[in-house]
Amino acid sequence: MAVCAIRRASFAGLLCSGVAGLAVPHGADAKPPAKAESVAKSGSAKATERPGTAPAVLPEWTPDPAAVHAAGDPQAFVQGLYARLTEATQATTDIAVLHQRIAADLRGLVDWGEMARGTLGTRWVETLPPQRAEFTELLTKMVTNTYVKRFQPGRPVAVAWLGKPVAAAGKSEVKAVLTVGKTSAEVAYFLLARPTPGPGRWWVWDISVDGASQVHSYRTSFKRVLDKEGWPGLIARMKKAADKKTTP
Repeated sequence: MAVCAIRRASFAGLLCSGVAGLAVPHGADAKPPAKAESVAKSGSAKATERPGTAPAVLPEWTPDPAAVHAAGDPQAFVQGLYARLTEATQATTDIAVLHQRIAADLRGLVDWGEMARGTLGTRWVETLPPQRAEFTELLTKMVTNTYVKRFQPGRPVAVAWLGKPVAAAGKSEVKAVLTVGKTSAEVAYFLLARPTPGPGRWWVWDISVDGASQVHSYRTSFKRVLDKEGWPGLIARMKKAADKKTTP
């Protein structure tokens, strides 16, 4: 199973990753629908995927007005992300130390629960809470492993913004052209405003590179595995990918 459908120079890592604490999957405390029992036992489920790569927040997500107000400028949030990345690449010549630092930073930038929910799509409600928790943790490790190894000491990322961020109902899209060395790509960040230990801030839940959504790419790849091998097969493959070393 390919970890990502896109293989484009340095930006493959940006597509196969996000850039907030490991969020608890939505509905983890809720009683799963009856169909979930059959999925847990058989390890398989069928779902119809709609074509297209545009990300869509799942219907049950509801914005928190206070968090939206406190989140502030979404472009400033993304700009701060790249300021931290640039500082990290200049702070050490040890690639292992750099990757550990970036991996730790990701925990405070990505809404892993929302990313996992979007990746499974309609199958999310067909799984039990323990399955959701395991899936989210494995997806977090896979994305982190792919993301951090794209960064090298002394190689900062140049950012050029494309227009003004689009923001509505606690969601935002920030577009930019990123350049690493001689390679450039258009990247869009899809954000959600959520409460934190403080009043609220932005969290990344999906990224697209040149129009290809990370969440959609994973969903398509995982769907193929689920259809052929069921839930146990998907988890086995994810564990193998998650165990790969991050340092090249």
